[in-house]
Amino acid sequence: MSVYLAGWWNIGLLLLDIIIVATLLPTIVMQRRESGATLAWLLVIVLLPFIGLLLFWLFGTTRLHLRRRKRRRVEEKLAPALERVQPDGQGEAQIAAIAPTLLKLVRTLDEVGPLAGNAVDIMRDGAGVFTVLENAFDAAARHIHLVYYIWEPDYTGQRLRDALLRAAQRGVEVRLLLDDVGSRQAKPRFFADLQAAGGQVERFLKVSILSRRLNLNNRNHRKVVIVDGNLAFTGGMNVGDVYAGRGEPWQDLHASVRGPVAYALQEVFCQDWYHATGEDLVSATYFPPLQPVGNICAQFLASGPADERWQAIHTVLFAAMNLASERIWIETPYFVPDKPILMALQTAALRGVDVRLLLPGRSDHPLVLAAGRSFIDELLEVGVQVFEMHRAMPHAKAVMIDGNFATLGSANMDQRSFRLNFEGNLFFYGNEIAGKLEQDFLAICANARKVSKKQRRKLGKSAKLLENIARLLAPIL
Repeated sequence: MSVYLAGWWNIGLLLLDIIIVATLLPTIVMQRRESGATLAWLLVIVLLPFIGLLLFWLFGTTRLHLRRRKRRRVEEKLAPALERVQPDGQGEAQIAAIAPTLLKLVRTLDEVGPLAGNAVDIMRDGAGVFTVLENAFDAAARHIHLVYYIWEPDYTGQRLRDALLRAAQRGVEVRLLLDDVGSRQAKPRFFADLQAAGGQVERFLKVSILSRRLNLNNRNHRKVVIVDGNLAFTGGMNVGDVYAGRGEPWQDLHASVRGPVAYALQEVFCQDWYHATGEDLVSATYFPPLQPVGNICAQFLASGPADERWQAIHTVLFAAMNLASERIWIETPYFVPDKPILMALQTAALRGVDVRLLLPGRSDHPLVLAAGRSFIDELLEVGVQVFEMHRAMPHAKAVMIDGNFATLGSANMDQRSFRLNFEGNLFFYGNEIAGKLEQDFLAICANARKVSKKQRRKLGKSAKLLENIARLLAPIL
């Protein structure tokens, strides 16, 4: 009898296996992913159908349908204000060396383009960044808007929460939007006093086992703060002790900005907040008149999986790399390039462009590190210089091209940032910020280890196997 039941059990599992494969394969193909990602999912489903079904349920979403306001309505409200802060001819000197085709592209992507008249402060000291943020919160008069991927309930998280609490207690409007996966350690009770004082705390794409999908794949990876509509912060630093330099050695990058580009950061916050709450914040209250306060020409571009036709950050970086004539220097903690970016770097190096990568020698995501290292040999072969930092974890995300174009923000040089997560980057036009970031890059590389072909040839078989296995998963890491 037991043998009889076991036979039927095996037949049932086989039939269920066939149903899973037959159902999911067409679904995956119809999603029109990048071919590598499609093949990776097909491989998982065919070889591990039951585990694959669970993984696809958790991570298989490619496009989200979020509540979004019409951009035209936003532009109609902001256009008069933007015109007032853009005097004739301002910014022309900064963008003079930028390829006209690249300028046309970036103006098309957000219908605004680079904005002149900004003051920017580049910050790499984690402790200093959180002091600046705390002081900004204490000086806020009207509102503080924040989007964070990770908010840890540690000393640094408590410190910034308490600064927001003080602001709320004196009547400042506080709105904090947290990614529900990245900030899962910060429970609702952690923000109870802030909410009791009138602060609003919401979660982006809440995870629920009762929903059709758990939304684990598409996360809001942005780190954006706007104070009183005229001071903004963004970069690679989340909120936590490690980012403040209170834990393991950590190297990161953040920026504060005043001027017209603060409008763009505020608009992105408003879009995300509208999806999470349904509250429309596009009004003069949150977009006050701004005057030029500096000479930096900047643009803030956001990208994500929610029905955007173009992945703006990926598109601009790909175009800028292909137009580079002198150098491309990249600083990223997670390097898992897709085929277009890999080809852009290789062809640039073959054209004689000085291409350099600053990568981690150790990582908080070992599988991603292994996948990234699998690309090093083919990059070294064409002359790309690769540096690995071992003394600290490099978490900064920056790209500098030809000394007159640069970007920093939340986007890593990987396929997750380009296609799956919600990201935001500042782009700078002109040599001031690009030159500053290039100086930093050279200083950091001086204390990093340069990877050589000889070193790579000595790599053991087990290490090479791990890299190659990890590379198979690169499209979904």
